[in-house]
Amino acid sequence: MKRMLSLVLSLILAWSLTIPSLAAEDLDPPLWQQMGFSSREECITYVYGDEDAYEQAVQEALERQQWEDAMADDIAAFDPDAYWESDECQYSWFYDSKEEFMEEWFLETEEEFRDVMLEDWLDQQWDAYWQETLVDRTRAELGAPAGQTGVMLDGTYLSFPGSAAPEVVNGCTMVPCGPLLTAFGGTVSHTGSDVTCTLDGAVYRLRSGSDTITVTAADGTVSEIPLGVACYEKNGATYLALRPFAEAMGCDVMWDSTFQTAVLLRRDKVIAQLDEQFTLINQMFAAMEYDASKNYKTVARMDAKLTMLDSINGDKQYPMDADVEMLQSGGTVNLKLAMDLSALLEIPGALDGMDPLSAAAVKGQLRNVKMEMIYDAEGGTLYLKMPLLAELTGGQLDEDSWIAFPVADLTQMPVGTSATMGAVIYQSMRQQVELMSSFGPYYFEGMITPAMLYREVFVSAEEAAAYLGDDCFEASGGYSVLHYDEEDYNAYLESEYGEGSAEYLSEFEQLEMELKIARSGAATFRVLMQTKDQGMYSPAMLLDISGSQSPTRVDLSMLMKLKNQFDLELTYTGNTTETDQKPNTAPPAGETVIDPYESYMVPEPAAA
Repeated sequence: MKRMLSLVLSLILAWSLTIPSLAAEDLDPPLWQQMGFSSREECITYVYGDEDAYEQAVQEALERQQWEDAMADDIAAFDPDAYWESDECQYSWFYDSKEEFMEEWFLETEEEFRDVMLEDWLDQQWDAYWQETLVDRTRAELGAPAGQTGVMLDGTYLSFPGSAAPEVVNGCTMVPCGPLLTAFGGTVSHTGSDVTCTLDGAVYRLRSGSDTITVTAADGTVSEIPLGVACYEKNGATYLALRPFAEAMGCDVMWDSTFQTAVLLRRDKVIAQLDEQFTLINQMFAAMEYDASKNYKTVARMDAKLTMLDSINGDKQYPMDADVEMLQSGGTVNLKLAMDLSALLEIPGALDGMDPLSAAAVKGQLRNVKMEMIYDAEGGTLYLKMPLLAELTGGQLDEDSWIAFPVADLTQMPVGTSATMGAVIYQSMRQQVELMSSFGPYYFEGMITPAMLYREVFVSAEEAAAYLGDDCFEASGGYSVLHYDEEDYNAYLESEYGEGSAEYLSEFEQLEMELKIARSGAATFRVLMQTKDQGMYSPAMLLDISGSQSPTRVDLSMLMKLKNQFDLELTYTGNTTETDQKPNTAPPAGETVIDPYESYMVPEPAAA
């Protein structure tokens, strides 16, 4: 019965997608009136925010209305008593009897009881229908061809006319080459089973039965693109393996199992489009870029002072410090850190329950905390050695052992190479998509899948541009200056939530942020924020951070105050110079490397 109902509802959906969207006036009474507002404009202002959101709600209400019309026979046959006794009725979970429920709800007649039960049943059936048809509706919204394996290039579904459509063969997406090559900007011609495409001055040749594409560059250089699977003829078209060709064309390739779509994104092109709004921020990033063929050494010093506030016994100060040394070249980084944290153990209660011998041992460890890290971006591995871990694990870990962590996700943006706002936005959104996809074949409204990635990176870029885009900067004294303060924040709150809302929703007593970028790309910055005091569970906090950065030096100072609890002061100074020292890509030969996901030690080869 449920399968039959689902089929009927899917047919209703398919039919509804073939007719024009109904206008807002087709709802009777109008949605704004149903919601108790005096006008459409008032409803949009206080509930939906803009016309598009209101129109979407109207369209959903119309679809609900059409759906209920199609359910007329089921509604007429609805048995409220049978529904009350079923497991589907949520109200019967909380009341001992129907009579108790009617009394609590002030229902005086069986007809009123039936209306409440029917509304609850319809809501559940509608939610199930909406979820069952969500993928079909979203595919239609994205422009996916009905009943086909989709191929999307930079956010647009490709059209494959005639009977030749993409297909998945043994896990490989095979695509008619003509429309694909044309979508990349090529001019395609066919001679028998041979296909020739001219694209950006190069000539691409493939033929049925071959598993390679021959490429003749404009200068006459000849190369090949291995496809791994032989091309073939079907329905008058020559099919080729999509992924190897698209990757050779500079695309990121993803498979969207929800929408049965191969997603191609020309990464460099997309990032360049995103970066058009962030030339000033990217100027700062470019100044910090290092030559990947050279080695750099950074020597830094960090000092901190924690003050525990005590109005009766007097405030107590606990100093800490750290020395940092870093070598980097391209995507390889070696870090050495030495810290003195022993003052933390002088905080009252820090050593409670610890015998004197153990306390002395821990204090000795914290007086000279050492850590070494090796990050190999190309190999996608981070190695960590920290002798203190041996003490914390009760000797289960040897103090000279390295722990190896796979960090393959970071290889997309290696340390020390060029970074831009566009690249940061693109990569962070792609990682979100990969994370969501890892949870399995589930889909819910608002979930971002690969097919939505192109659209979402531009949405994210627009949001970031509202705060960091070129239009946010003003020229002043040879600098590009970005300034954001409490007035700007309150204006944002009132634009989102209505006039007067800032008085109740603002979280800050003080808010001021400023970034100044010189023509050289060197920058200075200041962030000052103080939150409102919300009582003992959320006391006022003040954060004051300022500093400067250039390719050779970084200076940072920070003050954090938590009302009536502590003050934390921190300074950091780092100097970077070119060096002949080369960072290691792995721990030295003969040292022990532990895989944290295995219960045994793994020998590691010597560093290259």
